[in-house]
Amino acid sequence: MNKKGFTLIELLGVIVILSIIMLIAIPNITSVLEKNKKETYLADAKKLITQAEYEIRTGNVEKPNSTDIVKVTLSYLGTNDVNKDPDGNSYSQTDSYVVIVRNDGYLEYYVNLVATTDTGNKGIYLTKQDNLQGDNRLAQVKKDIEIPDENKIKEITNKTSATI
Repeated sequence: MNKKGFTLIELLGVIVILSIIMLIAIPNITSVLEKNKKETYLADAKKLITQAEYEIRTGNVEKPNSTDIVKVTLSYLGTNDVNKDPDGNSYSQTDSYVVIVRNDGYLEYYVNLVATTDTGNKGIYLTKQDNLQGDNRLAQVKKDIEIPDENKIKEITNKTSATI
């Protein structure tokens, strides 16, 4: 009798090996997916800043003086590239904006990018353009962010008397 097939021990061995592989692979896959979502938020924020820079260069938005803050909302920028977050939620047209300030003769750009989800707001809380680069950039994407009011904008941009 020459029977061909797998024994129960061999099948159990294969199941154990596959289970170990899944235990290792699933957390890695979910962390890669989460990182890609955060990178998408960062890319959308950079697009908003680029659009605001374009509006300044073309003269559609006036450059701020040393005490003013210029706030350009997503609805004003009207870019179709940035309308939904990586989870498919719409970005807020009024709470997503770019703040432009003049500091030591140079223009600085801050971005606030907010998507409203079922569990709260998610996005980038009023972050300077430079912080969207580098090793710590993913930490800028947060859950449950609040919308900064005028006083918070002044505090973050180091402007004490500003008109928005």
